[in-house]
Amino acid sequence: MTPCVEGRLLQALAIGSGDTILEIGTGSGYLTACLARLGRHVTSIEIFSDLHEAAGGRLDAQGIGNVTLQAGDAFTDLDAGRHFDVIAVTGSLPQLADEFQGLLQNGGRMFVISGHLPIMEAMLITRSGENHWTRERLFETCIPPLQNVAEPGTFNL
Repeated sequence: MTPCVEGRLLQALAIGSGDTILEIGTGSGYLTACLARLGRHVTSIEIFSDLHEAAGGRLDAQGIGNVTLQAGDAFTDLDAGRHFDVIAVTGSLPQLADEFQGLLQNGGRMFVISGHLPIMEAMLITRSGENHWTRERLFETCIPPLQNVAEPGTFNL
């Protein structure tokens, strides 16, 4: 993500000091540090072991202790029983699915970018009930997809 998109993500999520946060895609750890500064605790999952280790070193060097880093694939290695106030998805999804929004607490917010090149859409999804979510379209952008994301089938004649 570019710094501009990261800033808009942070702004849209309106993170409070008591919020528990799930970050999908730790990357360099920069956004992780920003999320940790704003919220109570961040759980961040990263599929690439080299990025996971480097981010951990950077966060430790800065004395950021309210972060739990997890190495793994967000599609298979997240505890489905946990719930978060905020979810930040740092890679795009070809289409919106329920994989992550079910991890939101009631009233929780998720930032996600969905679509295909050349235009993707950033959205804020808010859980408004047990089986109800609202979607707010924020802006258009393009970022690389999450690793191992399932591509929807295409229509063929």
